[in-house]
Amino acid sequence: MTVERWRLIDSGSLPGHLNMAIDMALAKFTSSGNSFPTVRFYGWSPAAISLGFHQSSKEIDTELCEKDGVDVVIRPTGGRAILHAEELTYAVSLPANSRYYDKDIMTVYERLSRCLVSGLNQLNIPVTFEKADKTPKNFSRGELSSLCYASSIQHEIGYNGKKLVGSAQRRFDGAALQHGSILIGRRHLDLPNYLAQKTIERKKAMRRYMEANTICLNDLSSIPVSYSDVAEAIKNGFEEELDIEFFVDELSGDEMAKARELQENFSAFRASGAK
Repeated sequence: MTVERWRLIDSGSLPGHLNMAIDMALAKFTSSGNSFPTVRFYGWSPAAISLGFHQSSKEIDTELCEKDGVDVVIRPTGGRAILHAEELTYAVSLPANSRYYDKDIMTVYERLSRCLVSGLNQLNIPVTFEKADKTPKNFSRGELSSLCYASSIQHEIGYNGKKLVGSAQRRFDGAALQHGSILIGRRHLDLPNYLAQKTIERKKAMRRYMEANTICLNDLSSIPVSYSDVAEAIKNGFEEELDIEFFVDELSGDEMAKARELQENFSAFRASGAK
């Protein structure tokens, strides 16, 4: 069987609205049959809160975001709010003509999740793909529903029931887009601070819940883990799990032009003091 060739792009740290537009642009080009399967790694500068496409920015205290230089963006996928700072984000644009594509969303989701697990295991971090379903206590039914890393592990990557990776997938005609955050540090725990219409006491309680139910790579590793360490490990995990061959690439001029065209669609709030 011929080894399938995939593109590998490392964009470094970019503004959140541009990151989301690039993911969408890659999905569009992939769905049109004009691109190889693509894995992209990136970070966020400035830090940003991303919301699932169904969420409202009214859930976020934009005054505090302005003060702290934190942007708010809308993802092209669903899911819940995430504060992106000390992490590596991955995105996979998978065309329907790839042997690793499937019409069933969970089949592709689990296939890509196994690649992430394989890569993280290479860092001597014993994470697993978990399917446990825990019910939060001491919170109302909907109180934690807007926060990705306050939700229980259900078909996600973690360690001893604590969530490490939050992912979401969206289907297009002819392609799948899946992206997710791999927590390196603990900055994600600051998200409750930015919620609107919550008392200080409830914000503290939500942070404690997140501390008890999430974990980051630097909590698990005996030596400091960097963005580049994670990128190399995840690359190796994809190659090992899928038996594919990566070639390092950059965004084409057409892809970047499409992303620039789309970027304002994903910007919910841009802090004037963001650096």
